Amino acid sequence: MFKKQESIKKATTIVYLLIFITSIILSYVLMTSSNFPITEIGIKGEYENINKNQIDLIKNKFIKNNFFTVDLHQTRKGFKKLPWIRDVSIRRDWNKFGLLVEIESHKPIGKWNNGGLINSYGEIFNAAYEDELPLFIGSDEFIGEMALKYKQINKILEKELMQIATISLSKRLSWEIYTNNQMRFFLGKEGDNNIIKKLEVLIENYQFILSESKSRIEYVDLRYKDGFAVKKLSEKLHKIKKARKTTL
Repeated sequence: MFKKQESIKKATTIVYLLIFITSIILSYVLMTSSNFPITEIGIKGEYENINKNQIDLIKNKFIKNNFFTVDLHQTRKGFKKLPWIRDVSIRRDWNKFGLLVEIESHKPIGKWNNGGLINSYGEIFNAAYEDELPLFIGSDEFIGEMALKYKQINKILEKELMQIATISLSKRLSWEIYTNNQMRFFLGKEGDNNIIKKLEVLIENYQFILSESKSRIEYVDLRYKDGFAVKKLSEKLHKIKKARKTTL
């Protein structure tokens, strides 16, 4: 009886050992065989600023092995080196023995100081871009806050068909904007007053307060606790401002 049990245990051990060895051999064959090439690479997402040559370069450099041995981690890192790619995910497509690449591109909202671009997440990246963008001036540590404030302020300004041309945050954390129709706003510090709320009140009453004299305004100062001040342009500056608008 005991001998029979011993024989069964030995046979079972041998079977498991054979299965293990067979698995190793099959894995090796799958990973080294040329019979499992990557048949298709599908790319999804918004990548209008990424040209085909750049993508082909990454493909040729990183996607060399077969379907089972391709290094997805290194391939992902390769794609992320492209200037306009913010993030990318790569996975195997088991139905087609291919790869699925999903790209998230940077969406620029402005230019940062004297170099670099800012995306919609408030992140700085470097890429070539020829179109006009608003200018952000400030310290790197506040870039996320500036991107958020930019969106909030633009949403208010668009009620009067204005947009930010320049937004700056000083070392003393005082906000200032310059609009695309050449109006300057001193907003002050966020801690002193709710600059968004004060700007909303101003824009809601814009037609009654500033519309007639907007072309002669040098700046609007909202740093006062219970109101704001408006400084009008001198006749000389008014003519210069008018000439600039004509050339635009």
